Amino acid sequence: MSLPLELCCPACRGPLAAWGVGAVCQACDRRYPGDRGYLDFLPELGAAAGDGLGPRLMHSRALARVYERVWRPIFIAAASGGLPDYRAEFELVLSALATAEGGAVVDLSCGPGFTGRRLAESGRFERVFGLDWSLAMLARAAADNRGLMRLVRGDVGHLPFKTGSIAGAHAGAAFHMWPDPSAAVAEVARVLRPGGGFVASTFAYTRGLRRKFEAMLSQVGQFHVFEADQLRGMLSAHGLVDFDSERRGSLIFFWARRAGAPAA
Repeated sequence: MSLPLELCCPACRGPLAAWGVGAVCQACDRRYPGDRGYLDFLPELGAAAGDGLGPRLMHSRALARVYERVWRPIFIAAASGGLPDYRAEFELVLSALATAEGGAVVDLSCGPGFTGRRLAESGRFERVFGLDWSLAMLARAAADNRGLMRLVRGDVGHLPFKTGSIAGAHAGAAFHMWPDPSAAVAEVARVLRPGGGFVASTFAYTRGLRRKFEAMLSQVGQFHVFEADQLRGMLSAHGLVDFDSERRGSLIFFWARRAGAPAA
């Protein structure tokens, strides 16, 4: 099995070598299995789901089966106050990742692989990685993958990619469930090459009736709701510049790029 050049050991950032259908770190000798349709960089954690109802739901096999068709549309509609417009959302993602064309991109917290597969099918990128923590979500993604993505199990706070090796990153409707969003942004900034784009969607505070919805979210556990300026500051603190955003009710799409000019 050939390993993508962008990958490295998330524990020590050492180089990887093929090990059967998995990988082994040539620096610290950690071994990562790859026999379930994805390379598992968290084999010691099993199906650990984290704290709170929200993270536990993301590890549910039942939810993984209906996530794309039922759960995500309902959740997005409740937050935005209207039906999801996947075409417009995907066009926004492609626009934010324009500087990544021809390079490798990663769909963070990829879930069952809905957006990652579409990124791969667009033909605009050399390689598309789908990364998630959940065994259930990755099993669903692997079943539907058709060889489109390179699936990996990993932690957004310790990404298994070499510094400056990724041309673009996307995180759809997941940022709010990351345990430490700022630490994850620091990792995104580390792995992005200069000029590389980052685009994500999450929940932001609004005035009016949707405050009840936001209050409910905060009770789910390990769930963050942001101010737009808070997101801008977080990304800027880690070298992500040219921040911009678009609001749809409580849902906010935001994007920025890694400081510096892309390599010629």
